[in-house]
Amino acid sequence: MKKIMIIFAGMLFFSPRFASAQAILDKMDRATDKADRAGHTADRTKSTGEKILGFFGKKKDGTATEKTTVKIAGVNFSTLKAINDKLQSAKGVQSTKMKFKASGSSIVLEHSGSTSDILKSLQKAAPDVFAEKNIDGMDDGEISVKVN
Repeated sequence: MKKIMIIFAGMLFFSPRFASAQAILDKMDRATDKADRAGHTADRTKSTGEKILGFFGKKKDGTATEKTTVKIAGVNFSTLKAINDKLQSAKGVQSTKMKFKASGSSIVLEHSGSTSDILKSLQKAAPDVFAEKNIDGMDDGEISVKVN
């Protein structure tokens, strides 16, 4: 009987301690679950944000876009406008931006390929302007033309 009393006394004495230890472990589990849910929510939010921003971003078609400035000397506004119209239809040109000055005008091209590749396309689109005798210089991202 003494043994049973000692066991019950021990259970009464240690059971609150076990209960408080279990309560601490339960609190830790709940805090871990909250952190996991917050992490999953953040991941879903990031995924949704990327999808939404994907609608507004640039379309990636696998080709890199380059910029080349074509500096043209010796042209008036109407000639520059006609050259710009021809360049917009050249192969590889995605967009043009024209700037006119009496001392020297320029057209900024956004295109695929290198500067030398785009020059070949420009020579086909406007052979009278981009003839070899009119080319003053060529460097990466810049072509200088002097029209007589």
